[in-house]
This record gives sequence, C-alpha cells and structure tokens, in this order.
Amino acid sequence: MSDELDKRRRALEEAFFNKYNDDLLAKLRAKEAAKQKKQGLAELTGISDERVLDDLLAAGVEPETLAALALAPLVLLAWRDGVLEERERGAILRAADEQGLQHTGTAYQLIEKWLNERPGDELVAAWKGYVHALRENLSPDAYAALREDILARTRKVARSAGGFLGFARITPQEKELLARIEAILQ
Repeated sequence: MSDELDKRRRALEEAFFNKYNDDLLAKLRAKEAAKQKKQGLAELTGISDERVLDDLLAAGVEPETLAALALAPLVLLAWRDGVLEERERGAILRAADEQGLQHTGTAYQLIEKWLNERPGDELVAAWKGYVHALRENLSPDAYAALREDILARTRKVARSAGGFLGFARITPQEKELLARIEAILQ
C-alpha cells in the first residue's frame, strides 16, 4: 500500500473513531447529568423511589423546578376541558407569584410551558408520586396545611373560569377533578 493511501486510510479511521468517541462522550455526559438531576431531586424531596423520581424527571421537574410541581393540580384543573381560559391562566400565574417564583426562573418557565401546551399524563403520575412522598416525609400537621393550601388554590382556579354568566361557577367536570385531586391528597 502506498504511503499516501495509508495516510488517507488512517485519517479516515481517526475521523470515524473521533466521531464515535464524541458520541459516546456525549451519551456519558447526558447520563451523568440525568443521574445528578435525579440525585438533586432525591435530596430536595426526600424521595428515594426510583420510579417516582423518573416520573418527576419525565414531567420536566428538576431540582430547580420543584416549586412548580405544587401548582400542578391548578394546571391540570385549568386544562380539564381541553381549553385554558385566560382567567384560569391569570389565576395560576398569580399563584406562582404568591409562591415567590421568579418570572425569569426555570420553575416559572415550566409553568408557562404547561399553560401553553396541555401537559400529558406524565404530569399526573409525577404529581401523584410527589404527593405520596410528601405525605410520608412531612409531619401530619405540615401535610394537612399543605393539602389545604393546594385545595384552596385549586378551587380558586376552578372558580376563576366563572361558569355561565357567573352561575354554576364550578362545573361538574371541575367538581369531578377537584374530587380526584382531593382523593390523591388524602
């Protein structure tokens, strides 16, 4: 084989293996980042169940967006009929403000994403796991206070849609979802 042909072969092999190594390195970095996010969630929440942590991550909840998860039932209620009304959106954003979320922060941006695109079932699964872990890790009094706060905010969002001319302010669909949220919080 000529020296020139051999040089080109080696250059081609090096390019191939460099690309392969870069791909492997990117996968390893992504895997390590996911592991660190999961570990951060575990530390912040006290949740050790891998499935619950995976559900939280799948729903877009990371350590810096954990505060947004407390507002998940409001988002779910607002989307109950497939349409997010402007008054519901406003009520949820006010709740985010009351919770102290910064408008430029990741948690606020996650809520805005949920308000712009109807979240899927992964949010429900993540929220259920979160509630279960809270119930096990908080004192009964602290959990009861959190439960009442979540239910009060959720009812406020339900009432914000206003019903027809202000009558029947909470629709049957909203009542059903409120009952489901309350059952999850038991």
